[in-house]
Amino acid sequence: MTHVLEFVLAGVAVGALYALMAVGLNLVFGVMRFINVAHGDLLTLGAYASILWVAWMAPEPVGALLAAVAVGLVAGAAMERGLIARFAEAGRVNEQRALVLTLGLSMVLSNLMLAAFGAEYRSGLGVLRGVNVHLGDLTVEGQRLLALGGSVALSVLLMVFLRYTRLGLAMRATAQNPDAALASGIDVRRVHTIAVAVGTALAAASGSLIAPITYVSPTMGFPLAIKSFIVVIVGGLGNVWGAMIAGYLLGVGESLAVLGLPSGYDALIGPVLMVIVLVWRPSGLFGRKTDRA
Repeated sequence: MTHVLEFVLAGVAVGALYALMAVGLNLVFGVMRFINVAHGDLLTLGAYASILWVAWMAPEPVGALLAAVAVGLVAGAAMERGLIARFAEAGRVNEQRALVLTLGLSMVLSNLMLAAFGAEYRSGLGVLRGVNVHLGDLTVEGQRLLALGGSVALSVLLMVFLRYTRLGLAMRATAQNPDAALASGIDVRRVHTIAVAVGTALAAASGSLIAPITYVSPTMGFPLAIKSFIVVIVGGLGNVWGAMIAGYLLGVGESLAVLGLPSGYDALIGPVLMVIVLVWRPSGLFGRKTDRA
């Protein structure tokens, strides 16, 4: 039983990262109604930002995480203002053009990172790498617990921001009804910029937290983006809470699959779960046809 609980706890740690990745993606979709295809590459950018911080500034995880968040905020704001906003009209974004635009941006970013950092694998700062933490009879990797703590802290901050700040409430209002938000005096364009900046910052933060656990390369973002898309679909498009819960479900499901299924079958958990949810509840586990945030 203890062995199973260790796998569950490891799955919760991975699920927290999945949730954080997916929440950033879902936040942008909820407010602007388009999928940011470059999400995985922006995650990779955050991973490299944290590695550079450790190499050039200070070998400590908090600074590396904040550096990734800062890079994500700037990259997201620049992307929205310089590119996506050009396809916005009357408070609405042309979803098809934005989708194609971010697809092109994904290709540009991945090739730029390949040119800048090379194809070799790198690793982030792992202050607790190789350290096992004992919680009673349970033994958990310290680095995964650190990633879990960072993911949960950022998720809580996002929830507080969305529920208790004027800008967060403006984002929720814009997500629910952009026309009404525009008519009530909300600066919808500013809300769009903040939404993309925050969503990108969450992706970059995910990259920073993942970097010490796995190896970083210019192509690492693609499979992680697929995980994010699966979590968003399972949780419900535009539903931030749904993305969080679905992220944990996927993480625990994959971890238990490693314990109980032949090697490699854990990779099927996400796609199978997505297909089942789409057949049973096309709007997602926690989504509704009217959900926008």
